[in-house]
Amino acid sequence: MMDDGSNAAKAHREGKIVPSSDIEAFPGIPSHCIPDLFLVWDFLCTFCRALSLEPIELDDFAAALSFRPVNVPQASSHGDSASNIPVYLSESHIALLRLLLQDPTSENWWWSILETPEMIEEEGEEYLNAIDKKRKTAAAVVKIDMEALLAAEEDMDITTRWLLALEDVRTRKPDNTGPIKSAVRNAIAVTTNQYVKSYLKKAMRKWNRKSAGLVKRAVVWLVDRIREARPDVWGRSVSAQEIAEQKKIVATEAAIEMDRIVEDADEVNDADLNLEVESDEESDFDEDEGSDNEDEYADQVDNQGSPSKQACTMTTKDNDGITPVTTFVPAKPVPSIVDLLLPPGKPTLPSDLVHALTWPPVIGATSCRVLHWYKRRRNEVDDSIREFRELKPMSIAERRARESIASFRVLSECANPVDSNTDHVESAITHLCDGKDYLELTAVQRLCILRILIEAAYDTYHVQQSIEDNFKARMNAIKALDAEERRAKKEAREELAAIEAAARERLAREAQETFVQKKRQEIIQNNEETGDYSSEFLENLQDDDVIDFDEDTKAEYEALPTADSFNKSEVNTVVAKIQEETAFGTSILVVLTLREIEQREEKHLKSLQDKLESFGDLESLYQTHSADRETSAMVDKLLKEIATCIDLKQSLPQLRSDAIDALNDAIDDGTVKALRTAIKTAKVAKLSGDDVETGGIWSLDLLRDAALELKNAESRKRVTEAQKDLVAKRNKCFIRTDPLGRDRYQTCFIHFDYDKSSRVWAERDYILRNGTPDKNEDAAVLFKT
Repeated sequence: MMDDGSNAAKAHREGKIVPSSDIEAFPGIPSHCIPDLFLVWDFLCTFCRALSLEPIELDDFAAALSFRPVNVPQASSHGDSASNIPVYLSESHIALLRLLLQDPTSENWWWSILETPEMIEEEGEEYLNAIDKKRKTAAAVVKIDMEALLAAEEDMDITTRWLLALEDVRTRKPDNTGPIKSAVRNAIAVTTNQYVKSYLKKAMRKWNRKSAGLVKRAVVWLVDRIREARPDVWGRSVSAQEIAEQKKIVATEAAIEMDRIVEDADEVNDADLNLEVESDEESDFDEDEGSDNEDEYADQVDNQGSPSKQACTMTTKDNDGITPVTTFVPAKPVPSIVDLLLPPGKPTLPSDLVHALTWPPVIGATSCRVLHWYKRRRNEVDDSIREFRELKPMSIAERRARESIASFRVLSECANPVDSNTDHVESAITHLCDGKDYLELTAVQRLCILRILIEAAYDTYHVQQSIEDNFKARMNAIKALDAEERRAKKEAREELAAIEAAARERLAREAQETFVQKKRQEIIQNNEETGDYSSEFLENLQDDDVIDFDEDTKAEYEALPTADSFNKSEVNTVVAKIQEETAFGTSILVVLTLREIEQREEKHLKSLQDKLESFGDLESLYQTHSADRETSAMVDKLLKEIATCIDLKQSLPQLRSDAIDALNDAIDDGTVKALRTAIKTAKVAKLSGDDVETGGIWSLDLLRDAALELKNAESRKRVTEAQKDLVAKRNKCFIRTDPLGRDRYQTCFIHFDYDKSSRVWAERDYILRNGTPDKNEDAAVLFKT
């Protein structure tokens, strides 16, 4: 691998990448077919539910493609050979065949090999694309020397005038003979080109009062040829050289068409042609009125193109290079043995015709039809593009050349290497259609057959519906996730605002309580000096009485800070305290360290022991029976409490150590279940309890953090569930495998779900040296993880 400074090259030097790509790990599969191997395998795994298949690892799939039986007798029957085909290949082909044949779209391509240009024309113009419709209505019916016509000098304004006059014929119906005759007469009167006049007079010989279909055809043909030969007439800026070349091309094509036209022997002189309208009524035919002869124009078109009236002076082989194509229907494939054995209708599944031992020939026939259908579609695309770009129609030779490389256009580089003369797609289809053994196909040919079937599967209604449903499910899950996130943020904002308001109220209330307590002490101290008030008065003194004690006290109370006057730092401190108390469900929370908890327990144990010692010698107390029943019960209770404290002092350290570890792990995990379990374990380890002094609860600082995290996790629960729903719907039927990411050199890293977990594929472009690709570079590199 070339050291181009990329991360892949650096990892290659450090030994993190296999020196030679693991593409070589797939024997029998050429390196240029690896992208198609991934495509086929990923499709079968992605749509495994739609196909009713079990996913398979990439290595196993590659091994199945390149499988060849050993020591198989040459005289073995076809059924015995079919039984040696890898099971997954049989299942995948039958699953694809079932998907294709049961889908309504199969009606398009199953009968495509029976289509002919004549059938398309007979079935109606809805089957024709824009170019074919144009050609059908613009075929030559009158002989003319097009080269001389184009060479004749004529003013451009005059040419434009008679062309515009003839353009009106294009929109007329064939039975609307009066306006057609009038337009031709006006064009003859305007033009100074004698060849145009002669052509139009010959065309008018075919005119009759009931139908002017052939006249219309001749006029439209002439206008279209002038359009092609003289683009400058229509406002396009072209050089004189380009006009000359275009005239030459149009003249050559017209000459070929002229050779195919046989004129009547009894021609009349141009001067004998009467172009005058016999009556005013004839010129004013109702343009919108239909007639029985409305389709006569189409019939005349078909009759003129019949083989019996054509005489070609040049051979077909010589004309193919310049003769334009007249249909998008490809050449009909030669019927095979399988075609002769298939029933008249499309095979149905399940049936005896398709099973584990007979599917290869049916797959060959199906692939042949699919490829033929795609050839037709590519031809339609070619014609549409040329029509859009205003290019001349493709010649027959060019169309045949395009159809010969249809496998390149339908598939990717899997079909045939650039330097290969073998068409793996066509050869594989021919092999199967001849009823030969599937195992005689190469790995590339088997891959090509699967690629053809998968291309058709992507166009099926079932796969498209699966993709659409999956896309909608993803969008709904994303919308639900966004809604839950917005709801959670809104609730968090509302909760925080309520807590901040409560914190400000607490700060204001604490300031008032502190002020009242301070003034009460001052009143008591002043009364000790003056003796103005009795002790009973001072004991019954309420907070409101203290506030209204005198004017100075009342003024000081009113000057105390209000709820809105505290700064953000003070409010945040109280907010944190309120959140901690809310997490424990108490109004007062005392947070302690582990050392402080142990000191409290030691102090409590010592207080119990001191209280017990106050009863004196316990032995003498029980022997003399000097203690009453109440004292004895109190002593027994103290003894039990002391014994319990001593036992806990010995067992709690290990329990608390385990509980602290569990709390740390649960906080890192962040899930509701883990936090609840860890908090329950911490309470069993006596890391929290009731505080006798404050009437609230005391707790370990780490346990407080876990309780706060649990509260946050519960608030995120709906968002988390929405995320899980999104992941589940994505994994249920994903459309494609998304890349893991790209590095700064645009190397794309991909991991396939059903591949080995230790493999990551890297897709890189070829590195160019002096403008040429380096053939020693691999298109993909396999990383070690």
